[in-house]
Amino acid sequence: MLNSIFHLFFILFPLTVVSSKTEFRVCCQVGTKSENCTSFSEPREMIGVACCGSHVYNTSSQLCCEENVHNRDRGGVMAHSCCGTQPLRLDQTCCGGVIHNIIGGDCCGTDVYFQRDATALCCDQTLSLKTTPDDVCCGNSIFDGGISQMCCGSSVFNSTEFNSCCTLNNGTARPYHSSSHVCCDGPLEKSSNVRACCYLRNEDGKFRDTQYDKTKQCCKYPYDKIYSMGRNKTC
Repeated sequence: MLNSIFHLFFILFPLTVVSSKTEFRVCCQVGTKSENCTSFSEPREMIGVACCGSHVYNTSSQLCCEENVHNRDRGGVMAHSCCGTQPLRLDQTCCGGVIHNIIGGDCCGTDVYFQRDATALCCDQTLSLKTTPDDVCCGNSIFDGGISQMCCGSSVFNSTEFNSCCTLNNGTARPYHSSSHVCCDGPLEKSSNVRACCYLRNEDGKFRDTQYDKTKQCCKYPYDKIYSMGRNKTC
């Protein structure tokens, strides 16, 4: 095999091995501007060799992390995988590209915690500490589960100000107090002399609540839309 050239094909790493009388070379990204070759004196030295971008590395003793080569031995503790461009040791946890020196932790966004820890909650990838045992998630915040607070949409409100949540036809939510308002595609004041609620029939037979101006408009059969009043202010 003197002065001959042969190719080894890898799914992830294009690798070329060149042998001569005096050396064996492993080349990465052959035929490109980033082509890079490493020489070896014996074929057995090439066992486990692969390409990491344009770099030649040994898969047994090194890691390829996004085309960056690192030694697996990290001060006596072996790295088993990558966290972004950095090696991840067995005694570490990777959360969103951030390395934490905690074994077997759970991730909440880029923060680390333990799900078995009853004092912490992960709400929409935001880590919060409980202030009461009853705390639960509301969007990316926490609230007391309804004792003195309420969750509407993804926001927390004081129950003395609001005690109900109104979901609009477009899917958004707004808080209201049931003693003074009703839910009709948004909070509607019960004592209003102008606004009223009409339940219109959709094509699928279901109803949707709609507010209208009862001084200018009419809610009437066949309840397919809000009608304008006639000239004599009649419906």
